[in-house]
Amino acid sequence: MALNVLLIEDDDIDRMAIRRHLLKMPDVRLTEASTGAEAAVLLEKGGFHCVFVDYRLPDMDGVELLQKFYNIDTGELPAPFVMLTGQGNEKVMEEALRWGAHDYVVKSNLSADTISIALKKSLQLSELRKSRRQAEQMLLQAQKMDAVGQLTSGIAHDFNNLLTVILGNTRLLHRKLEKDDVPKADLAAKVTAIDEAAKKGAALVRHLMVFTRERELKPAATDLNHTVGETLDMLRRIIPNTIEIEVQLGDIAGPVMVDPGQLEHAIINISVNARDAMPQGGKLTILTKPADDGFAALCIRDTGTGMPEHVRQRMFEPFYTTKPAGQGTGLGLAMVYGFIQQSGGKIDVESEEGRGTLFCLQLPPAKVQDEKETAHG
Repeated sequence: MALNVLLIEDDDIDRMAIRRHLLKMPDVRLTEASTGAEAAVLLEKGGFHCVFVDYRLPDMDGVELLQKFYNIDTGELPAPFVMLTGQGNEKVMEEALRWGAHDYVVKSNLSADTISIALKKSLQLSELRKSRRQAEQMLLQAQKMDAVGQLTSGIAHDFNNLLTVILGNTRLLHRKLEKDDVPKADLAAKVTAIDEAAKKGAALVRHLMVFTRERELKPAATDLNHTVGETLDMLRRIIPNTIEIEVQLGDIAGPVMVDPGQLEHAIINISVNARDAMPQGGKLTILTKPADDGFAALCIRDTGTGMPEHVRQRMFEPFYTTKPAGQGTGLGLAMVYGFIQQSGGKIDVESEEGRGTLFCLQLPPAKVQDEKETAHG
């Protein structure tokens, strides 16, 4: 297979020497350019297996050309680049390699061997990089499949528990209905249990839909302090008496623009994690206060075990959990993070082992502060 090589060199003598060395190699097709602009047009069209570029060109230097075509997201260039330099400045070479160059050649050492070696080395290094990227993609796909497996396992566990409640109470209800003297209170209790289990299942589905963006958030002007107050009733049901709950409501200038239902879920999610971090008891503090640029801050602090740095760095990753298998899907904090990001807010976390954890959610102000439009959770 012929190798299409692009030579970018403005010096006639150097270009002739490099051309001579390249054309001695079998199956090399050479295209030449003398300026960066001319080379850019050719590179846009693509089709080159290797590019030799002089560091000093009339309209730009070789590193500028590298930067123009370097994809910072993938770390790729359209073809392997070999930098040509007259002086061999080490800083120049370091910069060229940092921007994706595969090799460099000092012009004072030009020979058929140095050009041939640079070409072969660049092609081999390019193949190695491609192989590495393919391996990384395969690993990423394997991690995704593992994550899907964890998600499936966690959701199956949660739904199995809900179905057990529903089906168990349904059987009891059928048995009681076969009798004529069944107290209405007994029937009502079973129906209530079924209803609550079904609502929990629906809530789990809503969480997943928000996380996967299948269900769009419905932001509204929301009274932050009122929402915190409304959530306290639920928190007191799920937080044991060994944990003291303290609420400090600040003077917030106006409503925040968020989905009130998802804000409640965020408070509950963070508080449940705080509860689990304080198995022997402790203190949970929820406070609100003004923040910069009209934002409002909602902070939740616990006196629990805290997180080591490697856990803190990964806590928002979907499916990541430190809980035993079957005791969590690892979606709670990931959904909180997604909700805050989609709402245009920010989230900061401070944690230290043995010193507890502090979550601070910064929520954007509502543009319309009409009291009639203000949602109350």
